[in-house]
Amino acid sequence: MTAKGFVHITVIIAAFALVTIGFLAGLKYASLNPKFFKSNSVSSAIQKTIFSSQQTEETYVERDSPLDHRLMDTGDVIFHGPRDKKKIALTFDAEMTDGMKRAVLSGKVKGSYDKRIIDILNETNTKATLFLTGQWIEMYPDVTRELAKNPLFEFGSHSYNDSSYHGFCYGLKNIPDTLKIEEVGSTEKLIRKYVGIDNGLFRFPGGCYSKEDVALVKKANDTVVHWDVKGSDGFNNNSNQIIHNVVDNAQNGSIIILHMNGAPTAPKTADALPEIISTLKAKGFELVKVNELLGLPTEPKVND
Repeated sequence: MTAKGFVHITVIIAAFALVTIGFLAGLKYASLNPKFFKSNSVSSAIQKTIFSSQQTEETYVERDSPLDHRLMDTGDVIFHGPRDKKKIALTFDAEMTDGMKRAVLSGKVKGSYDKRIIDILNETNTKATLFLTGQWIEMYPDVTRELAKNPLFEFGSHSYNDSSYHGFCYGLKNIPDTLKIEEVGSTEKLIRKYVGIDNGLFRFPGGCYSKEDVALVKKANDTVVHWDVKGSDGFNNNSNQIIHNVVDNAQNGSIIILHMNGAPTAPKTADALPEIISTLKAKGFELVKVNELLGLPTEPKVND
């Protein structure tokens, strides 16, 4: 081999080594920095490489979560209602993380409640199920009381703080195991106080949970209700995309997830909602509450 050829091969080997080191460093950075995955430049293949080592057989996460590489059914979490009837449940999460709370209190963000969503539901006489975090209730107690008077709406718990019950979950901070029962119980009490019902529905923040987490919620006599259709309205400024995410995927028995926070968390939900409702109704779907969809009893009022 000539000296020139030897140098050429050495350069190629060195370049390959640098690329490999850079790739591994990138994986480590991504695994330690959840915000990294908010970039569309990260391929799903890289995500799977990182998360496959973190996932355990006891982990259950909502479809489309970075951790979800398979279709899963625990038997204790409801994703949809009966497929033989043209009924659909619209659901809205009222999220509130510590960061969202600070942003509102500091005046950086005007609020975390888009009243236009409720106005549209009222104007179109559309039923919906609202999953409230405890912190959101505490920030909007009067709004919660007012919503509770509306017969179009029913309510469920979205835990106290919009934090992950299990593993990396869309960048949400993790709840220590020792605080999980407190997160569940405190929100039950707030719903009882401000909504006036004994709560019976629960939704895990981000859709991430373990078998033990489901068992914990069941001790509160709650039914865990998630979704099979995502509006993907979070931080989405494309109302047309939100519309198609819903109407193109809804089917008999679907449970649709949207958010009622408004900008910046869910900036275009209200803009998309009128067409979502009109299109679903035009297709012959009846929009009902979750309990009605699932044939569950209405949540009892506190004084009943």
